[in-house]
Amino acid sequence: MLNRIKKFFSIQSGSTAQSLHIAFSQAGLAALFLLIDFVFSKRLSVYQFGYWKELYFILNLGIPLLSLGLPEGFKYFIAKSEREKNQYWNSLLGAVLMIAFALWVVIGVLNLLHYFDIFSLGEYYLVSLLFPLPFVLFVLNKSLRYFYINQAISYKLSLLIIPVFLIVGAFIYLAVNNLQAIMGYFLWIAILLYVTIFGLLSLLFLVFAKGIGFSPRLKLDYLKAMFGYGVPLYLASFVGVLTMNLDKLIVSVLESKTVFAIFAVGAFEIPLFAMLSAAFSQQIFPNMVRQIEQGDERAAKQLWLNTTIKVSYITYPIILLAMLFAEPLLFFIYTDAYAESVILFKTYLLVALFRNNSYGILLTAKAKNTIITKYSLYTLIFNLIFSLLLYIIIGLKGIVLGTLFSTMFYNFSVLGKEKLLKKYFTNFLKSPI
Repeated sequence: MLNRIKKFFSIQSGSTAQSLHIAFSQAGLAALFLLIDFVFSKRLSVYQFGYWKELYFILNLGIPLLSLGLPEGFKYFIAKSEREKNQYWNSLLGAVLMIAFALWVVIGVLNLLHYFDIFSLGEYYLVSLLFPLPFVLFVLNKSLRYFYINQAISYKLSLLIIPVFLIVGAFIYLAVNNLQAIMGYFLWIAILLYVTIFGLLSLLFLVFAKGIGFSPRLKLDYLKAMFGYGVPLYLASFVGVLTMNLDKLIVSVLESKTVFAIFAVGAFEIPLFAMLSAAFSQQIFPNMVRQIEQGDERAAKQLWLNTTIKVSYITYPIILLAMLFAEPLLFFIYTDAYAESVILFKTYLLVALFRNNSYGILLTAKAKNTIITKYSLYTLIFNLIFSLLLYIIIGLKGIVLGTLFSTMFYNFSVLGKEKLLKKYFTNFLKSPI
């Protein structure tokens, strides 16, 4: 067994090997957040855990909004022009720090308004002053991951996730053992865990990245280029994030924190799905960009399709098993206090059928980001109308179905635009999966 593990970490080349390293590092990250849920859902009340999940929901929704497409712009231009990676990186750093400072000023004002009873932040009073930190560290982590992938050194991502997992695991152990004494600060623990995870990853990624440093510097030409590419994609990405999180947003607004906790548990997505989808799509993206730049669009589409089928061989059997064992799985992670989440979780598993690749990558590789923005807006409107109508008719399950139908709407729209819809279905029907 030990030899097999050593062999895995010694594989440094090859498309599949690179994808597996990316997947392994993503798995470690997903496992950390799953471990956090596993531990704290059993020690916090359903109401408190509802706040805990809402905090992470706010971060997951707010960070893409504030990033303005900079990581995506950085990803594209280092794939297109590797020699200028440092100029793009330094401009990215400068912009991210400026955005973080502006965010801190706004949050500071809101906390002052809360202090003088003009505006209420509720449980987020003072703890919200830390919000700029998760933003900076998440964006740095995401951008550095793109750098490692572009340099074909994804094996380092696998190695560096291990010490982070061990350190954060020790942090969780200490927090749990002293939870009674610090129960009133449970949201501080939540945000500090988030900061610790992405902070350690960013630090290690930066230390072990060759040929890139930490010199924040705004160079307008490079910043303009990243914004030019990234903003349309940012609008599409944020609308996409909003679409995927619209269900939680509706429940957060219309229901109590207890109901939100139950819904958030039901909306739990098995980390492996997103992990594999992100790993393989990130790995093939630089190759797709280069193939398109060389005028071989057909090869880029075939690469995407082959990868999608390859990932489905892993995800589809897992979806079936998760459907069969949904109840014991959720009870093991969250306890039977969340029994009402089981039917929601089973319904969400249908969304996972499309977690076998990034469908938008077909257009982003060709820099057709405005088209993605248009489709994303249509999908958001479709999701909002469908989810609210079905919520009125059949309750929480209707919101889940709205997410499923909107996912299908977006993916099939992109495939139709790329004239891949027929080939997509015929290839899947011919495949044993």
